[in-house]
Amino acid sequence: MKGVPQANRVNPDYQPQCKFYIGIPMLAPAISNVSSNSLAWNDLVYHNPVRPDSLITFLHPEGSKEAFLNNLKPVNLVISDIGSSLISFGFRTEVGFFTMDITSRWDGNVYIPSDLPRMLIKGAGDGEKYDLNGIGADLMAFDEISVGWSGQILDNLTIGARAKLLFGIGNITTKSSNLSLTTSTENWHLVSDMQFNASLPFAEVTYDEDGMIEDIEIDEELKTPNFSTISQYMFNSKNLGFGLDLGVNYRPLQELQLSLSVVDLGFIQWKDEVHQLDYTTEYDFTGFELNPFELSDDYSFGDFIDSSVSMLSDSLASFAEFTPGTAYSKRLNTKLYIGISYDVTPSINFGLLSRTDFLNGSVTEQVTASANFRTSRVLNFSLSYSYMSNYFRNIGAGISLNAGPVNLYLVSDNALNVLFWPDDARAANIWFGFNLLFGYKDKPDLPLVH
Repeated sequence: MKGVPQANRVNPDYQPQCKFYIGIPMLAPAISNVSSNSLAWNDLVYHNPVRPDSLITFLHPEGSKEAFLNNLKPVNLVISDIGSSLISFGFRTEVGFFTMDITSRWDGNVYIPSDLPRMLIKGAGDGEKYDLNGIGADLMAFDEISVGWSGQILDNLTIGARAKLLFGIGNITTKSSNLSLTTSTENWHLVSDMQFNASLPFAEVTYDEDGMIEDIEIDEELKTPNFSTISQYMFNSKNLGFGLDLGVNYRPLQELQLSLSVVDLGFIQWKDEVHQLDYTTEYDFTGFELNPFELSDDYSFGDFIDSSVSMLSDSLASFAEFTPGTAYSKRLNTKLYIGISYDVTPSINFGLLSRTDFLNGSVTEQVTASANFRTSRVLNFSLSYSYMSNYFRNIGAGISLNAGPVNLYLVSDNALNVLFWPDDARAANIWFGFNLLFGYKDKPDLPLVH
């Protein structure tokens, strides 16, 4: 959509219609994306089919557990991407458009195999094997300092690049996840080969004599933080990384644009307060043995269950090995954008944009068709229709307002779902920006298909 200076986050080739812009801290932009590849709100909570005036969950006696389980994928993803810029500005020169940004970011992915909720809801059956491979999470908070450039190298060809210096705040990542459980009336057979890494610079982790985590305590400095303390944790050079964004735009015809960009090529090397969890075992659980003559007023059946479950938990926990870890590298969630757009008139544009996310061991796809309208310098707006999170009905909208130097925009790929299908959406995202623009020029933006 026109009138969004920070559209260069999608394609560094993009150049806004001004000589200089500066973003308002924390609001240029503020980005929030949350999605699930399998479940919507109404798969979890919905109106009671017997008493429609009340809400129930799928676990309610009158709810449908089977419908919930049927909606699950083999591995279910919950993806979150949140960011806010502390500094964002750009300026035009004779050799191209330059940008500089400082952004705080959160990337979080949670992986849940469908056999886990199936076992918990239906109970373990005789002769069943539950494939729990892939269970885990990748959670990462970091700060990013980036410098970008975009320039025209031919009359119909422009390119852009952004270099990033990354500072890791904290990370939990799944290095390997192989887990299965076979159940029968005689025993439960657990096979596990799992490894997790974590970098927790903001906390002090202590271990007991058996190598188990005894306590995790937030650093005292963060309990009464000041600017110096926050800066130290935000720009932690012990967890250093590098990233790169690349973009290109080609116009085979004056009205036709083809664009390609790769965003978040890079990694962070995690070295500060690194910890490792290994959980490797092959274990048979043969059940609990109860001697009824041992029960008494001082030792009830409930006490027996409590002690037995505690013994089982201790046995399973004994296979977990926590150790201070060594440095490890974690790549960013790389994104590939491919777009095409056509200018029907100087004020009307239609576009098609594909986004592919490369996560840890999985790939997600989103395709968005958009209609973009430019009524004047003051107002731009767009409507979009997207396939995302394995769901087709995503209707989005965006608006950009320019009043003097003030630029405000609000964009979402599924904003109108609130009106049409509020309970069906599997994703929610929003971009909000507040900038000051100077030296506005009244001609089409140099590239971005969005």
